[in-house]
Amino acid sequence: MLLTKGDSGDAVRALQRNLNKVGSILLVDGDFGPGTTAAVVDARVVLHQPGPPDADDAIQQALAAVPDPLPAVTAAGITFIARAEVTSATAYRRSFRQPVWPGGESGVTIGIGYDLKFPTQAQLRADWQAHLPETALMRLTMVLGKAGSHALADSVSDVDVPLDDAMAVFVAHTLPGTILSVHKMYPQSDTLPPARLTALVSLVYNRGTRLTDRDAAKQDRREMREIASLLAAENADAVADQLDAMSRLWDPQNQAGLVQRRHDEARLWRAGFVALQLA
Repeated sequence: MLLTKGDSGDAVRALQRNLNKVGSILLVDGDFGPGTTAAVVDARVVLHQPGPPDADDAIQQALAAVPDPLPAVTAAGITFIARAEVTSATAYRRSFRQPVWPGGESGVTIGIGYDLKFPTQAQLRADWQAHLPETALMRLTMVLGKAGSHALADSVSDVDVPLDDAMAVFVAHTLPGTILSVHKMYPQSDTLPPARLTALVSLVYNRGTRLTDRDAAKQDRREMREIASLLAAENADAVADQLDAMSRLWDPQNQAGLVQRRHDEARLWRAGFVALQLA
C-alpha cells in the first residue's frame, strides 16, 4: 500500500516505527507530515532505494527488514534519548550540525550530545574516525577536556557533523557505553524492560554517573541514590516518583527542558513507550 504525505493511521505508525530503526527520530503519531516525508527521503539514501518521498511497498519492506539497532533499549529508546538531546531531525540540522555549547558544566558537544569535555583523543578517534575527516578530528582535539563556552564552540564552528553520522556514533558507541555505566551504577538494571532501562540511560547520559552530592544543601544526587536503593530492594515501581522528584533541581522557567526530561523519564517508567508516542 502506498503511503504519502497527508495519510494517517496505523500503517503510518508502522512506517514511523521502522523509520526510527534507521535514525529518523520521529514521534510515532500516525501523521504522514513533513517530518515523516523528510525521513522517507533520508531512508531511501541509507537503504539505497532511490525514489520519491512517498513510501511504496519496496521501501516499507526494506525498512521492515532492518534489524533493531540496539535491542537493550530498542529503536524507541534510541529515539527517546535522541529527541531529549536534539528534539528532531529538522532541529538537529538547524541547530546541532555544528559544535555547540549547551551551557552549564558541559563542554563543547557534537552529534547527539557527545560532550568533548570527557573523551581522550584516542577515544574521540575511535568513535568518530569512520565518520569525520582528519581535518575535523584535528580541529576538535583543540577543545577536548575543556570547560565549554560559546566562544569555544565558535572556534570549531567549521566542523560539520551530518545527522546520519551523528546517529551512527550515538548507536554504535555512545549508548552502549552509557548502558554499561548504568549497569555498574544500578546492577539490577540488567533485568529491566527496554522502556525502563531507557529512562535510566537517559538520566545517566544527561547527568553522569556521580552519586555523591556536590551541593550538600541541595543534596543534588539524593534521588539517584534512592533509585539504587529502590532497585536493590526490588521496589522498581517507586523509581518513577524519584525521577519526578528530581525535577526540583532545575528552574522551570529557565531550564524547562531538563524539568520536562525528568517527567518524561518518569512517564516512560510508568507507562512505556506508547505513553510518549514512541511505539
